[in-house]
Amino acid sequence: MLRAARLSLVVVVLLTVQTTWLADLRPFGETGDLLLLLAIAAGMAAGPQRGAAVGFIAGVAMDLVLLTPFGLSSLTYLAVGYVVGTVHDGVLRSAPWIPVLVTFLASVVGVVFFVVLGQLVGQHFRVPNLPSIVLVTAVLNTLLAFPALFVARWIERAAPDRMLTPSMRGLR
Repeated sequence: MLRAARLSLVVVVLLTVQTTWLADLRPFGETGDLLLLLAIAAGMAAGPQRGAAVGFIAGVAMDLVLLTPFGLSSLTYLAVGYVVGTVHDGVLRSAPWIPVLVTFLASVVGVVFFVVLGQLVGQHFRVPNLPSIVLVTAVLNTLLAFPALFVARWIERAAPDRMLTPSMRGLR
């Protein structure tokens, strides 16, 4: 319950920042994708299943404000969160630069996957601007990788089973 409340709070705040401040800043004429960053961070912090779940929830929130086919962001963020969680679980986490590299590569893959998937369902994107969109999103998400990991770990630390009684946990 507490984990869901924290996740909801973070999604609403990131969606608000994405659609207001970041839409006005537009570095190099493009906006980043903070909700994609949340899915990436959740995959790194909690594994593939949590990354996919957070990616789906963040994607639904993003789909509510985009004019693209509903579910496009959800599917993209779900896939990216799952893949990042799977890859990151198999990598030795001793080097501090690994989350930065994973965030950069996952952001590139996420944006390209979103465009390719959109083209498959008939959505026409500004493909000539794709390199600048990919670069701005990847750099912005890379710069925010460590704060995003901190937030993802904060969400995960809210263990919902602390609030359950022993009979609800299956300890009859």
